[in-house]
Amino acid sequence: MSAPDQAQEFREAMSRLASGVSLVTTRSLAGVPHGMLATAVTSVSAAPPMLLVCINRSATLLADLLERGAFCVNFLGAHHQDLAGRFFSAEGRAQRFQTGPWTELATGVPVLGDSLAALDCRLDRAVEAGTHSVLFGRVEAIRLSPPGEVQPMIHYLRQYRRLECPEAQPGEAAS
Repeated sequence: MSAPDQAQEFREAMSRLASGVSLVTTRSLAGVPHGMLATAVTSVSAAPPMLLVCINRSATLLADLLERGAFCVNFLGAHHQDLAGRFFSAEGRAQRFQTGPWTELATGVPVLGDSLAALDCRLDRAVEAGTHSVLFGRVEAIRLSPPGEVQPMIHYLRQYRRLECPEAQPGEAAS
């Protein structure tokens, strides 16, 4: 199998892995906010709290994120469909942060005030891996949505979807 065919088959296989959708945000040293959607986010350690996020090295926010050394991972809910569309499209970059409940936590980067959770991080290290940079973040501050707002946005087969679990509450075990 040729490398392009293998890459396409790999992308197709990975599209079959359902994952949450996160909005990774940072701010340039000049104060300009940047954000991008990410599905490759996972916890690394609870003590100290650390996570990792994989970002394509061609992403426009990467240089500013590395220079600032801080980023926030905002977990999107099903109610963020329009917001996700703004950040998915290359058009209208300047308007991305014009609407929405934006705030800040410890690092001073944009935090989405109505995200399911926001993990405000200092960059611990960055590792290049193929086409991507794997960024490890030390969590400096956490913002959680109120209990009951638990409908996450899911990415599956290249589409955003809802995960319906109306009886679930944060911290409850599934039956």
